[in-house]
Amino acid sequence: MAKRPKSGRCVHCLQNVEDLTRDHIFPFAWYPDNTPENLQRWTIPSCKTCNEQYGKLEEDLLLRLGMCIDPENANSSGITDKVLRSIDPDYANDRTEKRIRERKKEKIKKEIVKWEAIPPIGLHPNFGVQSNVYYPEYPSIPISADKLERLCHKIVRGITYFVDQTFIENNFEIQFFTLDDKAAQPLLKKYQQYCEPYDRPGIKVVRAMTSDNPDAGFYAIEIWGRLKMYAVVKPKELSC
Repeated sequence: MAKRPKSGRCVHCLQNVEDLTRDHIFPFAWYPDNTPENLQRWTIPSCKTCNEQYGKLEEDLLLRLGMCIDPENANSSGITDKVLRSIDPDYANDRTEKRIRERKKEKIKKEIVKWEAIPPIGLHPNFGVQSNVYYPEYPSIPISADKLERLCHKIVRGITYFVDQTFIENNFEIQFFTLDDKAAQPLLKKYQQYCEPYDRPGIKVVRAMTSDNPDAGFYAIEIWGRLKMYAVVKPKELSC
């Protein structure tokens, strides 16, 4: 008989629950296909509700982002193929799954916008044109800024717990932002001497903790060498 999951706090919502699940810090499906089978995939304690909510969020982001990355890059090996198979009815196991895949495919097709020129605003940093690709037109797909921020928060909370075995409490806030590579360089240089890397295949996290407050810090997250997010954890300002 399987052991009953231990009770304790959820890393995400900070609530005490009776039955904890294990949530992957880096989404399991986001690992490239060249990931060693025996690699330890880092997990953290999570309540069932948070785990399921993040699972749906990650599935949606993977579907969208996976269409916008270089399928030839080793950092994202197999990701694009995995995404395309997930909405291909021919790969379904039964009629129900086939209908689900067909609906997903039609939904995504309706959301794709094709531009004759690159739009001047709204383009996520590092997701512009690639120098080695010819573009007769510029198809794009909307990505939820809120979901990206939530994913960033999850990874920051997860790395904090995995490394320090501590939670980011409610008296702290996580500030999320994105920058292009040029704009990010001064920030990365500022924290360079304090940085500690935490890497898994396809995903890199650099964390720099401040000396005056061990609970505050800076995080740089890079996924598949393309999706880059940044976060600062700091105490919430006291209201007057």
